[in-house]
Amino acid sequence: MIIKNFKSLSATKTRKDALEIVNAGIEGVVVKPLMHREINISGNILKIKNNTWDLSKYKRIFVIGAGKASADMAETIEKVLGERISKGIVIDTQSRQLSKIKVIKGTHPLPSKVNIEATKEIIKLLENSEKDDLIISLISGGGSTLMISSNLPLKEQIELNKMLLKRGADIIEINTIRKHLSNISGGQLAELASPSTLISLIISDVITNQIDVISSGPTVMDPTTVNDAKKIQKKYSLPNLPLIETPKNKLINVSNILLITNIYAAEAMKKKAESLGYKVKILTTQLKGDAKAMGKKLSNLIKPNQALIATGETTVKVKGNGLGGRNQELVLSACRFIKNGVIISCSTDGVDFIPESAGGIIDENTIIKADKLQLKIKDFLDNNDSYNFLRKVNGVIKTGKTGTNVGDLLLVLGNKLAHKANP
Repeated sequence: MIIKNFKSLSATKTRKDALEIVNAGIEGVVVKPLMHREINISGNILKIKNNTWDLSKYKRIFVIGAGKASADMAETIEKVLGERISKGIVIDTQSRQLSKIKVIKGTHPLPSKVNIEATKEIIKLLENSEKDDLIISLISGGGSTLMISSNLPLKEQIELNKMLLKRGADIIEINTIRKHLSNISGGQLAELASPSTLISLIISDVITNQIDVISSGPTVMDPTTVNDAKKIQKKYSLPNLPLIETPKNKLINVSNILLITNIYAAEAMKKKAESLGYKVKILTTQLKGDAKAMGKKLSNLIKPNQALIATGETTVKVKGNGLGGRNQELVLSACRFIKNGVIISCSTDGVDFIPESAGGIIDENTIIKADKLQLKIKDFLDNNDSYNFLRKVNGVIKTGKTGTNVGDLLLVLGNKLAHKANP
């Protein structure tokens, strides 16, 4: 069970079922088993999905990467390739001791000097690669912050990230800005690897699964331009930025392979919900929009014995000084309207902006508890303080860092019967 506080949150049968369904969704995108299924080696032939490479053609194999799943990805690729790997460097939010690949623990959601120095190590490795080398790149959500080489000073990078998050920019907008401030994003990492052969294995945390957006597309030719970045700059009233154009030349000897997406999670949730006897509908795998508005909308969709599933990412316009993330804000908003069911919104990486919470769960009993504790939902919403509200009503989902990241999972589950618990 990935959800660590499953037992304490399971106050009713519907809550228990809901938590089992969401837990199945996270388990459905756990990196190691999925990578082992998609990657294998026979003799000198490496096969990844429907692609093959003859490893005897390469003098050395290097592994690089960044993202919240990169440590698990690195561990898996090391088990597959073993002593064939010459050297490797990946940047994750977790540390890991591997034989061939160095895992550097960086910071997220804000960049740091650690991230910058670790990125320099990756750049140096690529600069020393040669034509008969094979580079395997491991990319997952969070890589834009973890692997960073920017024209903007660190302090200004941090302030820019905060502005974009607080003003409600979505991941496509944020990464468009990042690409046009970077020396490695938007295909520039692939150019550094040239003339080596580059295989980029990608886990998507982007709702559209656009590989040029995931971690700002370091190995993918960038379709956006400086003018696109300027429009976003104007939209969110950002300060003047030293924007640069990304390369538009076709990348040579580069294979970008999308390994895992949120569709895997949605299908795993669907299968679990059906096994528990619910009628199931996947609403969307591209959920987006304002978290507060989405919470209200989804609370009105509850029907008895029905499971509605969505994956994606909402956004939050931060006006207060409270604690919480988009998943917690969504369920707090839904708490005002919910009847006869449960709503869960949960990050697959285990961190809903703050490490104390992966997301939240609420039902009609949450309102009863709030009333008894004299908690005013509107006050917590106005202060963007969803975590402290949910903490007081036993609505915080805790998983810890999961080692995967395909965005967020959302479940709207109607009661089969009137399940009640003492609030």
